[in-house]
Amino acid sequence: MVLRDDRPVHLERREQLLEIAKAVFAERGYQATTMDDIAKAAGFTKPILYQYFESKGTLYQEIVSHTGAVLVENLMKAVTSVTTPRSKIESAFRVYFEMVVNDTDAFRLLFIHSHEGETATELRKIEVSLVGFLVPYIDVSIGHDHRRQLAAGIVGIAEGAAIVWLLQQETKGWPPPSPDEAKRLAAHSATLAWGGLRAVHKD
Repeated sequence: MVLRDDRPVHLERREQLLEIAKAVFAERGYQATTMDDIAKAAGFTKPILYQYFESKGTLYQEIVSHTGAVLVENLMKAVTSVTTPRSKIESAFRVYFEMVVNDTDAFRLLFIHSHEGETATELRKIEVSLVGFLVPYIDVSIGHDHRRQLAAGIVGIAEGAAIVWLLQQETKGWPPPSPDEAKRLAAHSATLAWGGLRAVHKD
């Protein structure tokens, strides 16, 4: 007797549920969304949803942690292909905004709805990981604590620009972004960040 391997089907359905949950969270916010809402959007019963995720919190955390992991992985790949500090900063911004523009649900979930309660902790984790990623690319002659502060400022520039862009898109009814939208956002933010770093004095 040959036992059927349902693992690929299980993984495919799990990924499908994550994508649907991400869209529902992005539209309604974490607090207002229920597991019933997600199950209904997916076309499944709530007991089936609980077979894959034990709670709304764990489902949300997995979406956020996956988004953060993919972002950092893409950033690492981008900076290894360039050599100068400025090109690394510019590449990092480009990758960041490509994800913002191409996965608006994930970043709406992160930035528009998640600034209070238990969801705020998940956003802080991503911010801390991004700060840690940027520190090595800031002038090593600057003290470590100062470098972390500067890295946090760069993250703030990216996050602030992303939030404003998402709100503008929402106001316009979510029109398709132009092909060079991510490039434009990245160029503006990189110019601002690099100009600031060049003006910073050593400790």
